[in-house]
Amino acid sequence: MNKNTKLLLAIASSVYILYHFITLIYSPIPWFDEVSLASVTDSYIKNGTYYETCRILVIPDEKLVYGPLFFMLQAFVIKILGFSIFSVRLSSLVFGMIILGMIYKICQHFRFSTAATFVAIAIVAFEPNFNQFLHSGRMDFMTLFFFLLSYLVYIKVTNGVNAKTALQGLIIGVLLACAALTTPRIIFAFSFYVFAFVYEIVGDKSKTILHTLLKYCCIAIGFIGIYSLWIFAAFGSLKGYIDYNTNSPVIQSHTGVESAFRPSYYLFVFIYALIALLVSLRNKALTQNRNLLLFTIPIIISFIFIVTGGLTGRYFALVDAFLAIMIAGLTMHLNNGKALKYATYTLILFFGSIFMVKAIYVAVSASLRNPYTNEAAITKYIKPNNAIAADFQYYYIARNKNCTFLSLDENGMMDKKMEYIYKNKFRYFIVSNKNWAADYYHTEVQKNNYKLIATLNMENNASGLFDRIIKKLPYRISESYSCRIYEYTGN
Repeated sequence: MNKNTKLLLAIASSVYILYHFITLIYSPIPWFDEVSLASVTDSYIKNGTYYETCRILVIPDEKLVYGPLFFMLQAFVIKILGFSIFSVRLSSLVFGMIILGMIYKICQHFRFSTAATFVAIAIVAFEPNFNQFLHSGRMDFMTLFFFLLSYLVYIKVTNGVNAKTALQGLIIGVLLACAALTTPRIIFAFSFYVFAFVYEIVGDKSKTILHTLLKYCCIAIGFIGIYSLWIFAAFGSLKGYIDYNTNSPVIQSHTGVESAFRPSYYLFVFIYALIALLVSLRNKALTQNRNLLLFTIPIIISFIFIVTGGLTGRYFALVDAFLAIMIAGLTMHLNNGKALKYATYTLILFFGSIFMVKAIYVAVSASLRNPYTNEAAITKYIKPNNAIAADFQYYYIARNKNCTFLSLDENGMMDKKMEYIYKNKFRYFIVSNKNWAADYYHTEVQKNNYKLIATLNMENNASGLFDRIIKKLPYRISESYSCRIYEYTGN
């Protein structure tokens, strides 16, 4: 790589990172998962508990399914920076950027060419779901960081039957436990270690059975040793842990193939990866690097069958890196055919075009999406230390005013929710203009001693071609802070 190419890549990387840091608070508008997890973090900060306080009606018990690590990290960041949209989203962004660097290290391990390496990174960096999750306030990139770090340790494990091998195995196990204690959804990626164990026992002549058994026993000990601490601290016993997860509606709704199949561009990425694999198998290209197949295929297949919505892109950012490494490896590194290379470049161009259009939209609508100016416009109507029932995008207003927050979305049946709000005499009721039930709420609450005190319009009402295009792209960013504010006037 010559100096000019290095300089160009350095500039492009800097612009990419700077863009995401600058726009972190602007896109998206505060949303479901972000606010749900932020409210659990708030519960942890205040009481050392894991209640999803914003949806306490539908999830009244502690939300223990995720484990404690993400919330502990979020609490640490918030303690330093304060509770804000920026601090809540910062960890997603930082871990996402680190993952791009880890992809580079893994591609170098597979001896990818420079072009193939940067193709893998570009696929991930421009992919819409990855970019959405960089600003999500979720834990997906944190758990992926721990898993990829475990793999980077795995490829450095020595061949001998000695203390160093045992220590490396323990470290891998601890990292896998940390991944699982961030979110158990990462369990799909553990399939790599299962297949790697079988391959080392059956097909890898370079390693002795004793070495393999030592390594994987230490991995198991490291994992069980750390994970069992959480089991007994949170559930009291293994039986309590099993009972909780067996009956958890969160586990049940997020595991297995999604029944309502909705085709999306993600499906075509999987299909393209399959085509590249079949072509490579036909050309016997994979015999050059079986480890690439072992690292990617089990994980991708497990993702499809274990993670609900795997084929429709619901958590595509979790499998992004594995698909990108596989596609880049098969089409740019192991295969000399021009057709697949051009198809891969087209995929990057497609993702890059979406990225650019969204970046332009966020830039031109920044003033309308600024959380601080929009929240200031709403905050002047809110008195502190009260209770607010509102849509997700108004969570930070409630938190910064030291108000109890109850979500109007994803929080149980409408009649039960309204009964709870009236019974507890919530002081404020804030409804987004985009809420599907906005007109219903407008009529309903005014019948029950609530007065409309403000109607705020904070969006561009233009309906030009650009706005129509934006609304068709994956992961809409066209929502706004526009709302109606009601205040309780009864006794």
